[in-house]
Amino acid sequence: MISKQKIKFISSLKHTKYRLKFNCFIAEGEHVVRSFMESNFKVNSLFATKEWIEKNKSSDSCCVTKRELGRISCLKNPSDVLAIIQKPNSKFEKTKENTQFPIVLLDGIADPGNMGSIIRTADWFGLNSIYLSEQCVDVFNPKVVQATMGSLARLNVFYVDSSQFLYSLKEKKITCYGACLSGKNIYTLDREAKSAIVFGNESHGISLETQKVLDDKILIPRKNKLIDSLNVAVSFGIILSEFR
Repeated sequence: MISKQKIKFISSLKHTKYRLKFNCFIAEGEHVVRSFMESNFKVNSLFATKEWIEKNKSSDSCCVTKRELGRISCLKNPSDVLAIIQKPNSKFEKTKENTQFPIVLLDGIADPGNMGSIIRTADWFGLNSIYLSEQCVDVFNPKVVQATMGSLARLNVFYVDSSQFLYSLKEKKITCYGACLSGKNIYTLDREAKSAIVFGNESHGISLETQKVLDDKILIPRKNKLIDSLNVAVSFGIILSEFR
């Protein structure tokens, strides 16, 4: 049995304000929860059906019914397990060195589905870190967590000031590219080995302030002139495939 107070607490984590206040977030579904359990993330509590607990031999789980899971779930069709997980430190420390290229910076990505797909794609290509501007959607938003399908458990996510972060990279002789509609063809680009790629907001692209710091702009050439843009998560996959 889950108390009304606990239901209220878990439901509050659907909102950014309370994720910040309590410093934790929700993860749901066997695959997603398992990914966090096997990572360095701290799982504060587990709520699961009797069947899931018996199958996974999880003695620390709180046994609840499907109906109770429905009251705390963020999903239309609740799964058999929901976890409350401690948020990690997401502030980037300048003392940390990143030798893995390309470095990826997301500048104002707002859609949770796009953010989740981007993190999952970054994981597919073996990135261990990704950098976000403060204007990006919260990666611990339940919709983002779900869309990553567990990849969030394997990536370090750091929030940074976009332009300042790029200036610090340029000081290290790292070439900074930005995905823009006015950029150079990525398939003919003579790209640098030490590079960073910036992807901008779905509607407005990379912010003007951030664009000023870029060394070059890059573009995926289109064949159909009737289409004016490409989904940012799709373009992220194509560009990262070229650079990795």
